[in-house]
Amino acid sequence: MNSGANGALVVRLPVDLVRPKPAEAVPDGPGWHHSIKLDGWRVALAVTAEGVRIHSRSKREVTRQFPELVDAGSQLATGTVIDGEVVVWNEQQRSFDFEALQSRGLARRPRSAAPGAILVAFDLLAVAHTDLRAEPLRTRWPRLRDVVDEAGPEIQMVLATEDAEEARTWMRDMRGQGVEGIVSKRWDSSYRPRDPRAAWRKVRSADTTDARLIGITGPERRPWGAVVELPDGRRALTTPRLPPVSASQLGRAVAGRLGASVTDAELDVRWRPLTEPLTAEVRVRTGRVPLVRYVRLRPDV
Repeated sequence: MNSGANGALVVRLPVDLVRPKPAEAVPDGPGWHHSIKLDGWRVALAVTAEGVRIHSRSKREVTRQFPELVDAGSQLATGTVIDGEVVVWNEQQRSFDFEALQSRGLARRPRSAAPGAILVAFDLLAVAHTDLRAEPLRTRWPRLRDVVDEAGPEIQMVLATEDAEEARTWMRDMRGQGVEGIVSKRWDSSYRPRDPRAAWRKVRSADTTDARLIGITGPERRPWGAVVELPDGRRALTTPRLPPVSASQLGRAVAGRLGASVTDAELDVRWRPLTEPLTAEVRVRTGRVPLVRYVRLRPDV
């Protein structure tokens, strides 16, 4: 355990975050802690001597995009580091709104009329003077509750349970509100991002999968479609044509990352490859020739 003087930050920023391993089912039995997986951006919020800083899972700083979270976190002691998911709630749709979140997160600064963001906290890496990552979750969890109680209302605790059946019910019944699935953690697990044995498991509720986004069709600013490589290695072009909001967001993400057009005999289309692949969530209808629908870019930005 590392200690810092005068509440100094005891973890190096940007911090590595644990990534859950995909799993087929919510694990049964004692010793597990289950929480909902929301449709948002994974971030670390850290309170430093210079102020609150927020980094995405890919270590991009997004502090200025979420000033309300800075205000909420500024009420916490220097040295606090929270792992959580930034989400935007759409009251009219009664669901989490990932497109609204993307618009905020990819903008240089939020518009005054932009919907408010919430940080749903699910782990605590450090508090003033103390690095908690070597401690078991059973120690970190109650300390996280104490920290969230001290924060502004824009920082909330994740919905969690020890009952696997209750977690499965949430996964089924809350899918329409933007709950992607369940993350299960061992109560005795420490916080070790690079440990291949990390005891975090993620079960998805939706019929979607992650694919490698390797190119686009159409204009760079508003692509018509995405060229993806599926987990089984097959290449596919998404259909139908992207709606305007998705096309605009994808265009911003691929700007400056595209190579020259190529002709693809397999897909019977000309497309522009990305210099470095991104990750996209797609919905796949199986068959000899898969039908693939673009859902969104994964929020690893």
